Amino acid sequence: MLNDKRTDHGWGLAVLVAFFLVVVALQASLKLIWGDELFTYYIARQPGLRGVWAALQAGADPNPPLTHLLVKASTWLFGSASLAIRLPAILSMLLAVVCIWSMLRRWVRPAFAAAGVLAFMATRGFDYAYDARSYSPMMGFAMASLALWMAASDRSGWRRTAALGAMALALAAGISSNYYCVLAFFPIAVGEALRQSEARRFRLDTWLALALASLPLVAYLPLIRHNIAEFGPHAWNRPHASMIAMSYLELVEGIFWPVLGLAIFVLLKRRGPWAIPRAEAAAVGVLLVYPLLGFAIAVGGAGMISPRCVAPVCCGFGLAAGVLAQRVLGGMRRGAVSVVALLVLWVVVREGICGAVLWQQRRAFEAISKTVATGTGQIVVGDSSFVLPFYFYASPDVQRRIVFPVDFDAIHRIEPDDSGEQNLWAGRNDVFPFRILSFSQLTFKPATDTLVARPKGWLVDDLGRSPFPPTLTPQEDPAWDNLGGIFTPMAHPDTRILRGTSPVPRNGRKD
Repeated sequence: MLNDKRTDHGWGLAVLVAFFLVVVALQASLKLIWGDELFTYYIARQPGLRGVWAALQAGADPNPPLTHLLVKASTWLFGSASLAIRLPAILSMLLAVVCIWSMLRRWVRPAFAAAGVLAFMATRGFDYAYDARSYSPMMGFAMASLALWMAASDRSGWRRTAALGAMALALAAGISSNYYCVLAFFPIAVGEALRQSEARRFRLDTWLALALASLPLVAYLPLIRHNIAEFGPHAWNRPHASMIAMSYLELVEGIFWPVLGLAIFVLLKRRGPWAIPRAEAAAVGVLLVYPLLGFAIAVGGAGMISPRCVAPVCCGFGLAAGVLAQRVLGGMRRGAVSVVALLVLWVVVREGICGAVLWQQRRAFEAISKTVATGTGQIVVGDSSFVLPFYFYASPDVQRRIVFPVDFDAIHRIEPDDSGEQNLWAGRNDVFPFRILSFSQLTFKPATDTLVARPKGWLVDDLGRSPFPPTLTPQEDPAWDNLGGIFTPMAHPDTRILRGTSPVPRNGRKD
């Protein structure tokens, strides 16, 4: 892996791919399928493209359709096991890894290209490799479009046209996976503008490819407007400036600091020419400020954003790590080997810790689910994060007993957001397979029914306002505290099982 480009036969990439597949396969098998992934899964089960589109139009998920269609194809071929549901995410992240490697090999030797890939794998953004949502495809297609733009600059004639056409397809696929993949246009546009300025030559083909790639947004405008209207007023992810810092400190995670330190060191030294062309360096620089761009778009009209929406920034830090590491270490063979070894250890330790958390979460969820399933009455679930995985992993008998009530007036009065309830309510008729009804339709029998909700949440408050309020006592169980996770909560942190006793009328008289 330390030879120059002429003697690099792809062994470095092959080893990285094998390492990637081992890590991701283990984590994907261990990690429980959580609520957001199940939004993807149940929408993917709708009949054909028309069924998926109808579910998205109704507001069952605020994402474009490509991820759902990829999961549909994967589960049709391989069934509904966790690996099958997550296969599109795994392959998308593999695409991102290969593209990061190929871009780094334009500028640095194999050891430092490997260091850049490993640096990316050490970020929290890499966790989306085994998450059946749109964030892994967003990273894969964003990196593919950037790599293809760079490849087009080396080519002419039909080869250049083919590279630009593939770039346009990658960008279109990106915004068909996640609307925030529109950010992938910015690095290419800035880099191309600088390249043409330096060459003092205007070329229409790249700009035409970018324009063609943006056409799917026209088809998605009704979905976008509906999502903003439905989720925006009470969204959990309304834009706030702290999201920018969170994107770097919690998403890029620990890799942020060494890359920042290397950048400061290199800028202070200012010695020797850069291995990366200015236009391509500018593109990577734009990739590094994704959180700022995403925040500007959210404030400017999108109205919703979270760190995961700018996950490709983690890829940018991987690219920067490889370039800066070679810049600092130069021809130091031992230094390069040490950096690669350190990053391998970093990834192994980090994924080991994540695996331990996921295993603990799995055991806690199984124990709690077993307790919830006891009895013969209804299981009334008032937690939008818990109800989907609980249903998915429950036996058919337990599944038939699950009820999810909704009262938006009460939710807006007490809860900080209504996003999960909006998704479930929009798919109550034919997308989600359990009973979803309004609170006014709910008949709760405290002596036989089980309640899973927040003790101070809207559902308990509504029951307390009823003519015959039940006495509800939360069952404290430390297992609930283990249902959190890295962007994968299996329940809200204050959700509990509540046991009820027979209600007493407010006037004090017995029936």
